[in-house]
Amino acid sequence: MIRTHVAIILRPTPFQEGGVVVSLLNELGERMVGIARGAKKPSAKWVSAFEPLALVRVSFFGKEHVELRRITRCDLLHSPMTLGHLESNLVCACLADLFDRVAREGVEDERLFRLLSACARALKAQPDRALGVLAYAEHWLLHCLGLLPHPRICGHCGSETSPLARLDPEQGWCCTACTPVDPAEALPPGAREHLRVLRTCRAEEAPDPSSSEAAQAITRLLRDRLVQELGGNLQSYQVLDRLVL
Repeated sequence: MIRTHVAIILRPTPFQEGGVVVSLLNELGERMVGIARGAKKPSAKWVSAFEPLALVRVSFFGKEHVELRRITRCDLLHSPMTLGHLESNLVCACLADLFDRVAREGVEDERLFRLLSACARALKAQPDRALGVLAYAEHWLLHCLGLLPHPRICGHCGSETSPLARLDPEQGWCCTACTPVDPAEALPPGAREHLRVLRTCRAEEAPDPSSSEAAQAITRLLRDRLVQELGGNLQSYQVLDRLVL
């Protein structure tokens, strides 16, 4: 049986005899895995399609519940990779790594496909804003995982106006009016406003994580929370830290 999907490439892993095992996120937000035999050979027609975050139309051959299907065709529709733009291409790798861990086989979540598609388009259109796109994706991935409460009100006292002090694992965002915290450890002024921007802007409009003290603190907080939830040790992030951050 042959099934065709529109999907986003996540992780291509070299396999024996020039083949590639590829994980993808299909249009329904489900993670799929297939093997493309001979994809790395010089004569292969589809080698350029297996780049992280490439949007492809891919055909699989195999029974529905088989874990590893054979990829029979893969047509490249769009690629966010930008020649000579290191920062943007490294962010592509980070996003592919994140979504490869978040998405699940047999579990559909269309929000994941919509989010990753939006981020890929933004990276292609605005490669110089790559770090903002990454921070935007991290924020919404935490939301999709049910780990990010709404910042509009304090989870402890219900205040909508007091500056946010910290993110509590049980109560959510807590404000300075009800939460004693060392000023050196509290979130900087503007944290609530930065979170509001992330919730309302489009991926290509995502603010630069270094644009303010609040943006830097929120980006670091959410990234640490997400990486911790995913088990840490994301090699793509280590490369990004070493070469860019």
